[in-house]
Amino acid sequence: MIGPDNAKLVGFKNLLLTTCGLCFENEREATLIRALCQRMTSRRIEDFDDYHVLLANDTDEFNRLVELLTVNETYFFREPDHLKLLVERLIPDMVEERKGGRLRIVSAGCSTGEEPYSIAMLLHERYGTDFGRLFAITGVDIDGSAIDRAKHGVYGKNSFRAVDDNRLGLYFEPFGRNEYRLKEEIRQNVTLEVINLLGAVYPASMQTPDVILYRNVSIYFPGQVQQAIFSRLACLLAEGGYLLVGATETIHHNVGILSLVEKDELFFYRKLPNFFIEDRRNRSGADGERGLPAAGAGRPATPTARGQQRAARHGHASPARAPRQQSSPDAHALFDEALGLAQDNRPDAALELLDTLIRRDDSFVKAYLLKGTILLNSSRFDEARENCDKALANNPLCLEASLMLGIIARHDENDDEALRRFREAIYLDSACWPGHFYTAEISYARGDMKRACSAYESALRILEGDPSGDRAQTFFPLVFKTDQFTAICRHKLALIRVQGK
Repeated sequence: MIGPDNAKLVGFKNLLLTTCGLCFENEREATLIRALCQRMTSRRIEDFDDYHVLLANDTDEFNRLVELLTVNETYFFREPDHLKLLVERLIPDMVEERKGGRLRIVSAGCSTGEEPYSIAMLLHERYGTDFGRLFAITGVDIDGSAIDRAKHGVYGKNSFRAVDDNRLGLYFEPFGRNEYRLKEEIRQNVTLEVINLLGAVYPASMQTPDVILYRNVSIYFPGQVQQAIFSRLACLLAEGGYLLVGATETIHHNVGILSLVEKDELFFYRKLPNFFIEDRRNRSGADGERGLPAAGAGRPATPTARGQQRAARHGHASPARAPRQQSSPDAHALFDEALGLAQDNRPDAALELLDTLIRRDDSFVKAYLLKGTILLNSSRFDEARENCDKALANNPLCLEASLMLGIIARHDENDDEALRRFREAIYLDSACWPGHFYTAEISYARGDMKRACSAYESALRILEGDPSGDRAQTFFPLVFKTDQFTAICRHKLALIRVQGK
C-alpha cells in the first residue's frame, strides 16, 4: 500500500499528538506510515480519509494503532541507582512517618511491567511479607498489549540483562522455551491498567500517590506535551511525595512545578509546599510585625468584627484583649539575626538563636512562626505543630499558625483537622488563597466536586486578581510561588468540568 500524501499524514500526526501526545516527525514518520498501512490492510480499508474517521471514533482501533507505535524498550532493575535511592533512602523515611499506613507507588509508562515489578521485588527484599501490606504499587501504560504481557508476567532474555542468578531463581520460574514467569507473590501485589497519560481523567489507583516513577517516557513526547503530563502528575502527587524521571530527562522538567532535590549525587523531584523564609526585617506595626502582602492589601478598613480580628492578628489590640507589652529592641535584634541565618540556609543556628529569644520573650509570635517554618521544612512536624500552638496561645487570631497547622494535618492525613484549620484561615482573611486552595484539594480527593470547584475558583480569582503582579505571595514567614498554584487550579477546574459532562 502506498502511504498517505503529506496533507493526510499531517492529519494523522495531529490526531495522535492531541490524543496521546505521540510525535512522529523526521525519522519517526516512517514508523507511522508503516503502522498505518499495516492496520488499514488488517481492516481492509483502502482510503486514508476513511481510516482517519475510524481512528477518531473507534477507541479500540486507535489503541491497536498505538500498540504498533509505542516503544517498549525496558528491562528489570533499569537505572538501578535511582531504584536503590528510592528503596533504601526515600521510602524508609516515608514508612517511618506514615507509622504503618500504606504508601502508594505509581509507575507511569510502565510498558511490559518490568519497572513496577522491580520495585516490588526490592521492597519484598527489604520488608519481607509485610511489603504487600505496606505498599500499593500500580503500573500504567497506554499500550494495552504491553499491559496484557505485564499481567501474564512472562519474560524473555532481554528483560533479564540486569538480573543476577540469585534473583532469577528467587522470583522467577521457567516457563516455556527460554522464558521465565514472575512468581505469583510478586505479581499479585502490583496493579496494572491501560491509561493514556494525556487522557481526561486518571483512575482512583493513580490518585495521591507518594511516589511516581516517570522514567524514560517523556523522551517520546514534544516539549509542550512533556510539560502538560509532568504538570498533571505533579498535581496527583501527595504533599511531600517524590517524582523520579530518567537520568537524561531531569533537566527538561525543571520548570518550577516541583522542587528539584539532590541526594547521594542523584537528582529527583519532590512536592514541597515551596516555603521560603521571607525577609521581614524592615517591619512596622505595634510589635514590629507587618500584615499580609498582596493578597490582603489595598482594602479599605471597615469597623466589622472580621476587621477587628485582622487588626488583632497583625499585632494591634483587639477590643476583647488588652494589648501586649511591646517586645524589646534586643528581642527584635535577635529575631533579625535568626531570620538572616534561616535565609542563609543555616537552620540549626537559626533555631538556637530563636530558642534564646523565646526564653527572653515568650510572647514574640513571629519567633514561634519562624521556628515552626524551619522545623516544617525539616519535616519535624510534631515540633512545628508545638510552635504553632504556642503562637496561637499568644494570639488566637494568628492566620499563619492556622495555615501551618492545616498543612501539618494534611501531612498526617487528618483531613478533618486540616479543613478546620484552613477554614479558620479563610475566616480570618477571605483573601487567604492557600486556605481556599488546600480546602479544594481535600474536597477533590474526597470526590466532593461541587465544593472543590467553588474553592479552586475562589483561589484562582484571588491569584489572578493580585494587582501587584508578583509571582510569589507571602504569609509570613511562608512564601508561596503562585505560578504553580495557579496552574494547578486551572488544571483541576478543567478536570472537574470534563467529569461533569
